[in-house]
Amino acid sequence: MTGEPVNVLFLCPNNACRSIIAEVLLNRVGRGHFCAFSAGEKPHAQINPYVRETLKQVGFDVSGQVPKSWGTFESHTAPRLDVVITLAASLKSAKLPIWYSNPVRVDWDFANPELVEGEDNERISAFRRCYGNLEQQMLKMAGLPLDGMRGQDLQRNLEMISP
Repeated sequence: MTGEPVNVLFLCPNNACRSIIAEVLLNRVGRGHFCAFSAGEKPHAQINPYVRETLKQVGFDVSGQVPKSWGTFESHTAPRLDVVITLAASLKSAKLPIWYSNPVRVDWDFANPELVEGEDNERISAFRRCYGNLEQQMLKMAGLPLDGMRGQDLQRNLEMISP
């Protein structure tokens, strides 16, 4: 991987919230050292509107982005994956596809703001908290010296910063 970005796939059940946020954040803060993607087991038809609005408010345009199935990354023509990171406790024991590039797997659990009920302002706050938590995690990840790192060393470093 020396000189090449670390390709990271973020997974959530529906690829409509946390994984989308993680993807856009790591692509920005990773400054070319990372290339992030996102997908879900059973993708929703569209990105959660609260996610769109939260990202828009901080300068991200995800208007052309749609939730994707993790099957999109199973083909031998798909991007090489170095790391797969699940962002939901429900995926920790999930049987993931077999990817050709044999990426390492790391499980990070982030609260799902889509489950917050209540008034609009309470829901908006939950999405902003999720964004802030993921931003801090992506900044930690971007600060790791991962150039040229593979396999268990790569996995160990990513597990060290687990939330």
